[in-house]
Amino acid sequence: MASDEHHRLLERLEDEVLSLRASPAWSAYLAAQARFHRYSPRNVLLLSLQAPEATSVAGYRTWRSLGRHVRSGEKGLSILAPLMRRDESLDPQVVGFRWVKVFDVSQTDGTPLPSPVTLLEGEGPDGLVRRLEGVAAILGFEVIRSPLPPGVNGECRWASSRIVLEPSNQGLQQAKTLAHELGHVLLHRSEPDRARAEVEAESVAYVVLASAGADAAPYSAGYVSSWIGHEGDPHDALSRSMERIQRASSRVLGLLVPPEGAEGASQ
Repeated sequence: MASDEHHRLLERLEDEVLSLRASPAWSAYLAAQARFHRYSPRNVLLLSLQAPEATSVAGYRTWRSLGRHVRSGEKGLSILAPLMRRDESLDPQVVGFRWVKVFDVSQTDGTPLPSPVTLLEGEGPDGLVRRLEGVAAILGFEVIRSPLPPGVNGECRWASSRIVLEPSNQGLQQAKTLAHELGHVLLHRSEPDRARAEVEAESVAYVVLASAGADAAPYSAGYVSSWIGHEGDPHDALSRSMERIQRASSRVLGLLVPPEGAEGASQ
């Protein structure tokens, strides 16, 4: 029965993703994302060495076009930009590289970037965060709260067996994030496909919260859609991972103690 219920919830999540993609909010998000370059693997490595916490990186003029400005005194991140030679009879050719400076969104101020997600508000079902912390403990992970970079709500730190939550978020968002990170704990210690891992973990969070009586769709639909990609098929992405999502969701829910006062709760 639980499997059938989880299947129904994943179908509902798919509907939420499709509905979001038809909205002006998604169009605005895509328009903003189109202004960001897709960096080469070499530049991705350079950026990760200089600022591993960076999330959205662009040059000074791109930030200006998005209504944001780089704060005075911020140190740019160095990447390599190609030098092109143009010839009337030939396509442009790379003849060398030069160092240029880019900046992460955390180094800028101004108009918020369009986002496909909406942070969840309120405290959510009775004691859900605390109960999920109990699941984490059973799985060998400590839950702590510590400020994270802008746009990051949680992290799974394998080396220290810790799950870190952004303390400024409200209880329901913390519960959703914690369920997401538990999905990673159960499924992704060695998953090489980042997009698949994020879709699966967020789907686990959506199912867990729905089963506990909370609606994570305002966040989960946009998050899943952003990792599937505009051209990706939500049905295919969720279907290929359905068994894994159901297995992890059932594991979390099976370890989740009933809320205080519920029938059958332990004394």
